[in-house]
Amino acid sequence: MSALASAATEQRPLEVLIIHGIGTPAPYQFEGFIQSIAQRLRLVQVTTGPSVPQNSGCHPTDPAFAALVHPAPMPISIAGVPDQDRAELYTYSFGPSPDGPVTLRVNYLLWAPLTEGIKCKLAKDDDKAPPKQAFANVARDFIDNNLGDVVLYGGTFRDNVMRPSVQAALCLVTRGTPSPDGKTCAPGAYSDPTVIITHSLGGYMLMDAIDYELREQKCDDALGTSAAAKILANTDYIYMMANQIALLDLSRLRVYPHQPESARPQLQSDDAAPGSEIANRFAKCWTAIPPKPRPLFEANGVALPPAAKQIVAFTDPNDILSWRLRRKDLGVPRPDRRSVELTNVYMSNGEASVPGLISDPVKAHTGYFDNPTVMTLLLCGANNGAASQCPPTVVP
Repeated sequence: MSALASAATEQRPLEVLIIHGIGTPAPYQFEGFIQSIAQRLRLVQVTTGPSVPQNSGCHPTDPAFAALVHPAPMPISIAGVPDQDRAELYTYSFGPSPDGPVTLRVNYLLWAPLTEGIKCKLAKDDDKAPPKQAFANVARDFIDNNLGDVVLYGGTFRDNVMRPSVQAALCLVTRGTPSPDGKTCAPGAYSDPTVIITHSLGGYMLMDAIDYELREQKCDDALGTSAAAKILANTDYIYMMANQIALLDLSRLRVYPHQPESARPQLQSDDAAPGSEIANRFAKCWTAIPPKPRPLFEANGVALPPAAKQIVAFTDPNDILSWRLRRKDLGVPRPDRRSVELTNVYMSNGEASVPGLISDPVKAHTGYFDNPTVMTLLLCGANNGAASQCPPTVVP
């Protein structure tokens, strides 16, 4: 990311899109992580107004670290979703000085409001049951607040609420105008270099939204016109924390996977595709767009060759909600495999643990955004298994 940031301009700033995972984060909970990115790039926040109060939903969350001026969110309006339950898009702007110009823009999609009220009602109903032991109480709270998101996304709530909200957010990020149902987008002018960072369920939601849009419009025909295609055309780096594609792909299985072709029932819908179809189609459309030339030049002024597209999956070995990302999960077409680098990075998030026995499961799953090594790899990459030289943390 540091190479893209160093070449960013006011006309073509570096765009970062962050999508959170399961659970109910506070609206500004990722500000510490966002601030760290800006500080390592020696940038400061460019603000256009006072800090907005942090609202709290029905599920209790820890208040966000007062790292940045809180921007007002842009609500993601979807037909049939009440105002108070809409997803929200928060945009943070940074530049070399507080007065601008803006060379880094971080877009954070908070989709948690879509499911928070439903999960809180589930938890409230559960409170009427007989008291539980302490461990059972904690486990039930985890199921209600975290796994509830997975269940909702695995059902039909995905089709008309959750996925369209992500599609509408992609449309807004690419300067487009989403339709009332969020499922289509009047495209805008967008050519900014883009980096995507996802956590947990958020990674699958992103791929699902892009896949659905390109499938509806046909990948080859949509390139360069739809919001999904514009994101893919300008993104060469995708970072996935706690990837869950291998697990969530199971929600798409309609037939037993190892039957001979002749024994399979004839299914008409694309939704009957095998489990890895979402990632397969995502990779096919992504690799159909050649990487752009690097925005860097050698001393003699000759442009460097295009960089390979990269997906980096970060996994804490003790994260029980993370799965290795396999090349076959992506299904990159054979001719394009050399143009896509897939890297699985394993490291501890510093959670409390008894070696070989037990680790703090919450920290193992959420600690990626507090892990300084993850930040270094995001910004400056690695070479031969070691983190590359990276600008140190600088407090502006």
